[in-house]
Amino acid sequence: MNPSTPQNSLRKPFRPLGVEVALTPGLSRFERWYIRCLGVPILGLRIRARAILPVLEEVGQPRRIVDVGSGRGVMTMACARRFPQAEVIGVDLLAAQNEINNQIARQIGLSNVRFETWDARRLPELGSFDLILSTDTLEHIEDDLSAVRLFYRALNPGGYLLVHVPHLTRNLFGWHRENWMDIEGHVRPGYTRQGLTRLLTEGGLRVIHCLYNYNSWETLANDISKLITGGKERNKTLYALAFPLLMGLAGIGALYRPKGDGSGLVALARREG
Repeated sequence: MNPSTPQNSLRKPFRPLGVEVALTPGLSRFERWYIRCLGVPILGLRIRARAILPVLEEVGQPRRIVDVGSGRGVMTMACARRFPQAEVIGVDLLAAQNEINNQIARQIGLSNVRFETWDARRLPELGSFDLILSTDTLEHIEDDLSAVRLFYRALNPGGYLLVHVPHLTRNLFGWHRENWMDIEGHVRPGYTRQGLTRLLTEGGLRVIHCLYNYNSWETLANDISKLITGGKERNKTLYALAFPLLMGLAGIGALYRPKGDGSGLVALARREG
């Protein structure tokens, strides 16, 4: 290494997203090996992360971060790695999953993250935050405007809300159809770009940008994934065989972002005062 090369200019070693999920208790040896090689095999999560994680470059250096509806904690731990000086909290109602996530975080040495069994409606009781991450949660909430206003109250002035939601329609090479309503807990199929922007604005936030994601290739791969799994963990062997191919198909989507059409939306908004 050239001694004049700054340490922070070196590339970090490649780590597949969600590789820590391999430490989940009860997995078979093959499942652990598979996840260590390929990362977490949840195609929709991988597609969403590809749109969400680059936006973190726009939020400065937040000191307190909360991931609302953290699930398996993949995005939460990604934030903890991206901001090692920040306090990162994942909140979810699934106590057993939170316990597993905390155990995994300890095993991999992520000391700046913790998971709480917490109702998001009580979020301000955890204090105020510089960044709130909400990934596919608003479509589960009947009174979504009250949820956005709650996020506003939980943000510090100048803090950011980073949101991902499904678009109202799934857009596949020019063919539009209503997004899925058979996903457990969905109260609406999704949002239009204008509708999400209006919702965030009415909640008191300034929308910095609201962009499409899930281009047609990603949507096609995700549709095939759902045909195999039904949106649940079924047909595991077939899915394990198909997942690398589906990731390759969705990988074509990494070559471009949809500008005027897409099956998902990612928005960054800010509390100004």
